[in-house]
Amino acid sequence: MQNVQKMPAVQKAPRAGAAAKRPMDYFILITTLILVSFGVIMVFSASYYLAESSSAYNNDGLFFFKKQIVGAVVGLIGMIGFSFFNYKYLAKLKYPLMIVALVLLAVVLIPGVGRDVNGSSRWLYIFGQSVQPSEIAKFALIVFVSATISVNKDRMRTFRFGMLPSLFVAGIVCILIYLQPNFSAIVCICLTVIIMLFVGGVKGWHMGVLMGTGLAGGLAVMQLSDYRVNRVISFLDPWQYSDSLGYQVVQSLYAIGAGGFFGRGLGNARQKLLYLPYGQSDFIFSIIVEELGFLGAVVLIGLFGFLIYRGVRVATRAPDLFGASLATGIVSIIAIQVCVNIAVVTSSIPPTGVSLPFISYGSSSLVIFMCMIGILLNISKQGRAQRQAEAGAEHH
Repeated sequence: MQNVQKMPAVQKAPRAGAAAKRPMDYFILITTLILVSFGVIMVFSASYYLAESSSAYNNDGLFFFKKQIVGAVVGLIGMIGFSFFNYKYLAKLKYPLMIVALVLLAVVLIPGVGRDVNGSSRWLYIFGQSVQPSEIAKFALIVFVSATISVNKDRMRTFRFGMLPSLFVAGIVCILIYLQPNFSAIVCICLTVIIMLFVGGVKGWHMGVLMGTGLAGGLAVMQLSDYRVNRVISFLDPWQYSDSLGYQVVQSLYAIGAGGFFGRGLGNARQKLLYLPYGQSDFIFSIIVEELGFLGAVVLIGLFGFLIYRGVRVATRAPDLFGASLATGIVSIIAIQVCVNIAVVTSSIPPTGVSLPFISYGSSSLVIFMCMIGILLNISKQGRAQRQAEAGAEHH
């Protein structure tokens, strides 16, 4: 009888050893590397003609490609570093990170300091590289809200401790971003905070009031600016304004329609020949569909879906509330930006400037997203270690 009782322990030992050889979620790591590599290829394909034909880019066809490569390398270093960095220390850095983010958001508004593009001051030059403070603010805010939820876990159903601290800081961030202006970043940030607070356990009616107030406020703010109202008008019938307000969306739809099932082939898109603005950044999905077709779009969306699924899995298996909230925020911002970007380029929602994570051109965005994936990997590693420890304790 004693030998029979020992059998399960003998059978479980190899499983524990196999798990020890896989300390993190390698599915997340591999999927991210595939997305980043694919993004670099598509940035090269979508931007070469534009960069080569424009003196603004020194007639260098590799202008965007080289910058994206730099972002991918720095992001890879950051991702690896954060995968070994104990995410729990981030809770102690919530104020320093938030202060840095707020300072950068304020500095970018100083005339002559921030880089002005199309009437928006969203970039800073640091060590010769353009940095978008709003991307840093997303990361800092996710850390701040996660730490706040963790500290107030027993008081999340009160407005004072459950919602007010996060809403106050998020409000300051949104005001500074609004002054750039960058309304699309505000939408992504607000949705992420709402999801995090909901998962964190705030009261349902508090959440309902927040969402209703946010929606009303968003509509009011939108009407304060003619160009936002014009975007909504062009969205309702882009073909009527195909030579003005709806030009970009119409060109995007042309690209998607021309792709068919298999696409024109990698590198053969026609809309990137100076027809579709921002084909290497906000509208890169349109170029992807034109070159790789419906099949390529499905595969790409499938990769994002798998990454999000694995991220949710990490959140549900996190060793503590801070880790669960952090993973929730990271997965939420990725999912929101993917959905918004694809919805915009397919004319499913009014146009707004949101990049496609890991794919669109933009070094600062790529680096931040890859660093957040590193944090997600660390959470998965510690969650796995805790489960192994618990399993060992039960066995003994």
